[in-house]
Order: sequence, then C-alpha cells, then structure tokens
Amino acid sequence: MEKKPDTAPAPYAAGTGSAAVLPDAEALARMSYRERLAFKRDDPEAYERLRRER
Repeated sequence: MEKKPDTAPAPYAAGTGSAAVLPDAEALARMSYRERLAFKRDDPEAYERLRRER
C-alpha cells in the first residue's frame, strides 16, 4: 500500500480562517500575519498588487 504525502499545511502557515483569500485590499487588511505570509508565499505578485492598494 502506497503512503500518500501529507497534504496538511505546515503549522506555521496555518491561519485562523478569519479572512478568505479574496482579490481585494480589504481581505488583505483582515488577514492575520500568518495568513498574509502564506498568501505572499503562494502568490507573490497578487500579494504585492494588493499591498500597494492599501
């Protein structure tokens, strides 16, 4: 039997779930530090665009 890779997010990237990752500056403002860090790592271009809009 094959072992499936762990698909759970790393503990340091786990957010509180307080803000959905939506393409607007308001969602970025509501994110916790960990959520913003994970968003920046996953989509740096979108993160920079939204950061400039704030």
